Parts: sequence; C-alpha cells; structure tokens
Amino acid sequence: MSDDPSIQVESADSPVWKQSTRLMVGTLLILLGIGLLYQLRQFLIPFILALLLAYILHPIVLRLQRSAGMRRGLAVALLYVVIVIVLLAATTGLGIAAANRVSAFGEYLSSISTDLPEFIRGLLALEFIIGPWTINLSEANLEPFVDGITSAVTPIISQTGNILAGVAGATATFVGTSVLVLVISFYLLLYLERFGWAIIGWVPGPYKSDASRIMADAGSIWQSFFRGQLIMGLAVGTMTAVIMSILGLRNSIGLGVLAGVLEFVPIFGPWITAIVAVLVALFQETNPWGLTPISYAIIVLAAGILIQQIENNFLYPRVIGQSLALNPLVVLLAVLAAGSLFGIVGLLLAAPVVATARLVLGYLYWKTVGVDPPKSTFVMRAGGKPSMYRQLAERIRNLRKPAEKADA
Repeated sequence: MSDDPSIQVESADSPVWKQSTRLMVGTLLILLGIGLLYQLRQFLIPFILALLLAYILHPIVLRLQRSAGMRRGLAVALLYVVIVIVLLAATTGLGIAAANRVSAFGEYLSSISTDLPEFIRGLLALEFIIGPWTINLSEANLEPFVDGITSAVTPIISQTGNILAGVAGATATFVGTSVLVLVISFYLLLYLERFGWAIIGWVPGPYKSDASRIMADAGSIWQSFFRGQLIMGLAVGTMTAVIMSILGLRNSIGLGVLAGVLEFVPIFGPWITAIVAVLVALFQETNPWGLTPISYAIIVLAAGILIQQIENNFLYPRVIGQSLALNPLVVLLAVLAAGSLFGIVGLLLAAPVVATARLVLGYLYWKTVGVDPPKSTFVMRAGGKPSMYRQLAERIRNLRKPAEKADA
C-alpha cells in the first residue's frame, strides 16, 4: 500500500447507496433480466420443464438419501439410470407397439376433423321417429349451427390429433428437447437444495424467515399438484382405456393416453376427452353391440359421464383434496388466459401458478397494509379431509412404528 496519506483507506465498511441509486440500479437489473429472458425465450420451455421434472423427482431423492443412506449425487445418478432404462424400454417392444397405436389414433383424429362438417350435415338430413312424431331436421335452417359447431370442435380435434401423433412419433425435435430437459434437470436436481439456500441467502436478514416460509408453502402447492395430477392421470387414463375397450371402441388405448394427459388441463381436459370419444363412436362403422352410430355414441357419452362422476366425487377429493383451494371460476379464467398467452404449457400449469401468485400477493398485501402476515399463507380449508395419498402415507408410518420399537 502506498504511503501517500491522501489515498489511505479510513474504514473497511462499504458506503450505503442512496435510495435513488438503489432504485435506479434495481430497475436497470430488472430491465436487463427481462431483455435476457426475451433473447433466450426459445430455451425457456425446456428449462421450465427441466425445473418441474427436478422438483417432481426431489422427494424421491430425499427418500433414497434417508432410507438407504445414499449421498445425494449417488441417489440422483441411480434415479436417472432408472429413468433412462424406462425410456429405452419404451422405445422397444411393447413401447413401440403402444406408440404406434397412439400415433395411429392421432392421425385418425386429424382425419375426423376433416370429415366432421359433412358428417354432421349427413346426420341433420336423417329423419327421427319418436312415437307418433317424425322429426325432419333437414327442414330447419341449421346451417349456421353446423358452421358454429364445426368451427369450434374441428380445431380442438385437429390439434389433439397432431399432438398425439407428434409425441408418439418421437420426432428429432422432440427427442432433442427431451435429452436437453433430462440433462438440465439432472444438474438442477443435483444442486436443488443449494439453489434454495442461495436464494434465501440473497434475502436481507429480517426477511429470511418470511422467504423460507413462502418457499416452503410454494413447495407444498407444487408437490401437491404434481403428485395428485400424476395419480389422477394414471387412474383416469387406465379407467378410460378399460371401459372403452369393454364397450368395443376403437383406439381405446390412445383414448386412455389422451385422457391421462388431458387430466392436467383443469375443467376443459375431461370434456375434450368426452368429445373425442363421442366422435370416434360416431365415425366407427361397426360395434360389438350392433347399435346405430348415434345410439352407440350415446352409450359412449354415458360412459364418459360416469368416468367424470367417479373422478369428481371419489378420486379428486381423496387424491388432491383441497391442495390448491382455488375457486373453480378462478381456475377457469386462469386456464383461458394462460392458454391464449403460453399455449399448452400455460394450460397445464395455470392452476399451480395462480395458487403460487395468490401466495405471494397475499404476503405483499399483508405487508402493504402494515399487518404481520399469518404464519402460513398457504392454508387448506378448515375441516378438509387429508388426501388419499397423505392417509396412505400416515398408515404406512403407523405400521412401521411397532416394528421399529421391536427392533429397538
């Protein structure tokens, strides 16, 4: 250090910035962040999917660490070896057969969307005899009705078919995106806990407990959503495939896959599945029951309604419960807005994003009005029953307790 007294350091403390300086620098950093995200927008979807995959797999890694005493790196590596084996198995044997069935179903839906207008006009030309009355729809001017129905249904059926055919076909783009998602999610999962602590470390001291609580509550929201939706998707997809196979509906496996995937789309998903099932029944020339296409479609529609009733009244309250505690109208508006802005990803993630936004906005509201926020801003409805998953986990823990005492 120089002996010149004019440049000697008087204090090791860094001077505090003025409020205007902090505001200017903070605004500049936000603008730079938005610009960077815009430039890298093509990588946002793979990164979001990788982050969600890492978050879904995080509880499994924790279970391996605690039960088997593994280090985190070994647990993550073992889990991804299993995932790669499953993916390789899905590309051979039964996996290829199932993918071909789903792909054929997607192409079939695309062809239905093309023939749908003429098919509806043919139905309207028929005469229906109900007792002493004869109904001839061709005498009514239903052309605007036909145009409205076809313009609303055709894009849905066509897009659904294209999605199924594209995913099942495993195009080069799909494979490349999948590999990128797996690689990114591997490193995110490996250092996920460190990322969480790093985020809390950036928060000023007095707010660290608030940040930790909000992150824990947000974690509960997303874990409940994904765990519940995965179970619901498997249950509804399997139930749809089995029931439609019993009824003799063609492409029942593809329809079951579609029902499982659309289970992630609140409100609209089950209805899209029902519409697709009815259209497949109408276009199916023969059926095991010897019914007319319209009668057969009515039976298929009744089966779809039965599946929805089992889902809404039995599965949903027990599997998901009140994990998000969102009003159905809020979910509906969120799905419409997110779907129009962000496409398929917006449809799938609208509900948990809104629940997380409500969590953060609730905290900001309490701080704005000068009142301490509650200990947990993520509150389940009072008196709500725990989900079936939580009941099963509690029973397993209770069964382990006597064995642990005996070993001790």
